Amino acid sequence: MSEYLSPNLGLNERVLTVSQLNTQVKRLLNNNFPLVVVEGEISGLHHHRASGHYYFNLKDERAVLRCVMFARSASRLTFQPEDGLKVLVRAEISLYERDGQYQAVIQHMEPHGEGELRLAMERLRAKLQAMGWFEKELKKPLPAFPKRIVIVSSPKGAATRDVFVNIWRRYPPADLLLQPTAVQGQLAVSEICTALEKTNQLKIRPDLAILTRGGGSLEDLAAFNSEEVATAIYQSEIPIVSAVGHDVDFTIADLMADLRAPTPSTAAELVTPDARDLGIRFDGYATRLEKDLRAMVTRHKTVVEHITHRVQDPRRDLASHRQRIQDRIRSFIRTQTHSLEQQETHLVQLHRALNQAKPGVKLQHYRTQLIGAQSQMGQLVSATKREIRTRLNLTQKRLAQLEDQARERTTTRFQNLRKTLIQVRPESKIKYHRSQLESTRSRLKVRGEENVQFAKNRVSSVVKNIEAVSPLAVLRRGYAVVSKPKEGTDFGEIVKSVDDLQPKEDIETHLSDGTVSSKITRISKKESRDIQ
Repeated sequence: MSEYLSPNLGLNERVLTVSQLNTQVKRLLNNNFPLVVVEGEISGLHHHRASGHYYFNLKDERAVLRCVMFARSASRLTFQPEDGLKVLVRAEISLYERDGQYQAVIQHMEPHGEGELRLAMERLRAKLQAMGWFEKELKKPLPAFPKRIVIVSSPKGAATRDVFVNIWRRYPPADLLLQPTAVQGQLAVSEICTALEKTNQLKIRPDLAILTRGGGSLEDLAAFNSEEVATAIYQSEIPIVSAVGHDVDFTIADLMADLRAPTPSTAAELVTPDARDLGIRFDGYATRLEKDLRAMVTRHKTVVEHITHRVQDPRRDLASHRQRIQDRIRSFIRTQTHSLEQQETHLVQLHRALNQAKPGVKLQHYRTQLIGAQSQMGQLVSATKREIRTRLNLTQKRLAQLEDQARERTTTRFQNLRKTLIQVRPESKIKYHRSQLESTRSRLKVRGEENVQFAKNRVSSVVKNIEAVSPLAVLRRGYAVVSKPKEGTDFGEIVKSVDDLQPKEDIETHLSDGTVSSKITRISKKESRDIQ
């Protein structure tokens, strides 16, 4: 800011920059319009994806207001703004200093008037669609020739009169009933639901019901966009036809109904056949039936006359057929008797062969041999272990004796050499005998290590032979031994057959690296073939 004298501006007048002026105007607007509620129509909507801000104008018939809604406030929106939607906004009036334009900073926005109703309708439609209430599988079929039809509508409405007149004109046999209800206003929702419930409770069950009214604004049709009416249609056991408004009107009731008619008059045409067309069709059916009957009578007369000429005395044919039947019966009896005799003979032969085979005796013999083999294997393992243990002890004793002998020999030779050295004492002999002593010690050490390695190899060979015949080797190949626990024994009582076991009985399964204790829950026995 600067102050100076100017003949044109006056004395000591303050000169403001544009930024300073805009700042003061902004402060003035903020102080005088802290929060205002404005009604208008959205236009020029732009959503900045990166920041999440909305930029748009609010307009009416005479003016336009520039608006901005920042991401923090926009995140709380419960609907999607779009051009042409009338809204109510709560905003703070401010000035965008850079451009020098005043604007409304929107803090809250909601639909207003018909836009709000349409938004509520879209929310309900999305909810019911997510619940699967619009699926085609739920639509109930309509009868081709309904006998009883209920019209759910206002008694004074033009739509009700159109439905009645068109059905009576097209299909007079139909029995029509009116279930009166309000179709507009605060009580419309509850009365429509009650009317549909009463329709389903009629003693004489109707074939279908037509829910109808004339056209109107979205506010006039609000009852047909309610969740209560949609639920009543969904719960109806009677097929519902919706004929609400005109072609351009579309409601939630239309989506829930089993059939949607564009207009009330069209509903009457869709649910009933045309009596005149039926009369023409029935006349055609009657003419065709009469023609077919005459032709059939003519054909049957011709056939009867032809058969009358060709038919002979049936008694001769009956006698011939009776004789053939008796011959076939006697032949059948002979054949079956011979077959039964052959089967009896074959059965006797099989019985004899079975008695000779005696599979039970053979099984008992093999079972005895198996038990003996198991006993011999156990004895062989015990004997082999004892033999190996004895050999190992002998080998250890032999190694100890060799070590003692080598130690005694070395000590003796060392003492002899020491005596000789003491007597002779020449340095050459000392070195010579020292080298001899070291050589002898080395040979003794090598010989001792060879004897120890030979004993180890011998022991390893014996252990491998023992393991080859040991039952543990069989277990390591994936086999297992099942036994019953028995006090005083480590291995228990060996189980040889499922007949030795009972459900809920404790058993032990011995594997190569341990024992598993378990309880029997189920026993299934395989069918065994007899050994012949």
